[in-house]
Amino acid sequence: MRHWAAFLLLVCGLAPWLVLAAEEPAPNRSVLLIANEEMVDPRFRETVVLVTRHGRSKSTIGVIVNRPFEISLDQVFPDFRLATQHRLHYGGPVSRGQIVFLVRSELAPKAAITLAEHLYISSDGGSLRRLVEASTPTDRLRVFDGFASWAPGQLENEIDRGDWYLLPVDADVLFSEPLGDLWQKLLRQSTQRMVRAPHPAALALADD
Repeated sequence: MRHWAAFLLLVCGLAPWLVLAAEEPAPNRSVLLIANEEMVDPRFRETVVLVTRHGRSKSTIGVIVNRPFEISLDQVFPDFRLATQHRLHYGGPVSRGQIVFLVRSELAPKAAITLAEHLYISSDGGSLRRLVEASTPTDRLRVFDGFASWAPGQLENEIDRGDWYLLPVDADVLFSEPLGDLWQKLLRQSTQRMVRAPHPAALALADD
């Protein structure tokens, strides 16, 4: 329970890259990374990762979208009403205990990065509470513990090495169920389309 207690302490905090995002309102382009069948890094084996590059930074951030925990949000946030329908997901190895969420919405939540049309990522605790208590359905809201991050040039090198396949962002796919089938489904799709490609153009990430 110590881990979840720490999570609760951080729920109203903003991850540093999201603080930067609040200062960079320009929309960002994003992609899905599909782990290669021979991915060596156990942190990313059989994963689907939604990534984006924002602002003046040349680093890349994102969340693993297909690793749900067997725990509901009401167990983590007992004071959040109507949280029982939502599960917590593993977002990545960076800043475990930091709240991050994806939402499909007409309006961007506070301190959000725009990933695609009506698709946002944020770590604002107040916005998350409002979304949960407004009964936002699971096909529009996903909550994560931690996130993934790459230093400048690191992800490009991994793509060159063949660690990842790339697909365009599809919000319907991101919020689909069951998540246990998502990696295999997108792996078949990406290899059939032959979308593995060298950097930097294939990344379709914003360089400011």
